[in-house]
Amino acid sequence: MRYRNSIFLVLFLFIVSCNKADKLDPSRADYVTNDQTNPPTELDTWLYNSFTLPYNIQVKYRWDASETPISKILVPPAPTKVLPVMDVVKKVWIDPYVSIAGENFIKKYCPKQFVLTGSASYNPDGTFTLGTAEGGRKIVLYVVNDFVKTDHYSVTEMIHTIEHEFAHILHQNISYPGEFKELTTGLYTPNWGFVSLSQARAQGFITSYAMLSPDEDFVEMISMMLVEGKKGYESILDCQTTAASKQILRKKEELVVRYFREAYNIDFYQLQTKVQEAIQAIAPPENEGEELPPVFDIWGLDKQNKAIRFDLTTMNEPASFVSRYTYDNARLHAVGLNLDYSFKLVYIGEEEVALKLYYSKPDSEPREYFEATFYFFVTKKPNSTVTLEFYNSDENGAYLNEQLGAYAILGFFANQTFTINWLPSCGTTQYVGFYPVNSPANYSFGVPGN
Repeated sequence: MRYRNSIFLVLFLFIVSCNKADKLDPSRADYVTNDQTNPPTELDTWLYNSFTLPYNIQVKYRWDASETPISKILVPPAPTKVLPVMDVVKKVWIDPYVSIAGENFIKKYCPKQFVLTGSASYNPDGTFTLGTAEGGRKIVLYVVNDFVKTDHYSVTEMIHTIEHEFAHILHQNISYPGEFKELTTGLYTPNWGFVSLSQARAQGFITSYAMLSPDEDFVEMISMMLVEGKKGYESILDCQTTAASKQILRKKEELVVRYFREAYNIDFYQLQTKVQEAIQAIAPPENEGEELPPVFDIWGLDKQNKAIRFDLTTMNEPASFVSRYTYDNARLHAVGLNLDYSFKLVYIGEEEVALKLYYSKPDSEPREYFEATFYFFVTKKPNSTVTLEFYNSDENGAYLNEQLGAYAILGFFANQTFTINWLPSCGTTQYVGFYPVNSPANYSFGVPGN
């Protein structure tokens, strides 16, 4: 019955919308231009005074295809996102370094150009790049259009990228201790994307990506320690490591701290505190120190968060759920496709959610990207459980499910009853857990967002 009503509503809205004769007002369009003859805007003036004048850093947000890989399909940043992004860059990245090491440190070592890109840069293996540092002179920031300044996860994800790339610049100027490379020698792998976060931390790596190489391992230690802060970092070590891997991470931490002191005369723990103070001032974790509200008070169609975002590269998902992704990705690989590591469950109606999976065809030129959507009715029961009733999918969803047999992730949600509640967290990020009533140990979790 609800399915029929939904169809009628969609058709009604479609007919009404087709009768409208609204005209596009160009003055209200949010666009970018590479016409450098235009006079500076208020945004340009702010960027000049905040970055170019004091630190000789150019911030480039007007679209210039020569600044990014021509093989990638990318979109420009929305101008409304530029100031929030760069304000956070200044307050959370530049200002803490200036307060500890002085302006000359930033002037000497900072990249001389920031290039902002609206979308992510997807890779052939299904992963995507959030940022790059090119020769120590330029940092490219991707996914700018998804940035929300007041969202803790959004801020820490972006700052993680910047701290990571800047750490590359630092160690390219002064090498880090060689003994760092010996701590987990033989465990580095180009297939880090197939290693869950829990597996990585059990082997002495702070993230899965740290397993790519010693250089990535070193800069991931720096960025994670700064972004998580002492409290978050200690929580990770206390509840997501083994005794042996915790000892390895402690040694890596020691070498990072020593490197900053000996190479740059920087007290790393003092820098860590400054970064945390800046993050807390801009986007403190929601309800920190308070009792968390019921999940459905903050997640819903008209709530502050419409989606729950899942990401197997940054979240320590249980092995049972990781195996579902592995199964589905193998089905896609068999026909030359890659399944993205991130997906989301988003409200599309008062009692309807959509599961959105993302996949790509890496061998196409240009590379093709796809979204598969599966639709569910949400039924909240008196005993505080929630049932997700699968009722339809779009064409891409049907292709994955029916033709390729990639149904493992879908099967976790479809026609299942859950207890949906906050997950005990080892860091500052708050996670929402989906606990199947019939097998609560085989849960999954994500972060609220949009």
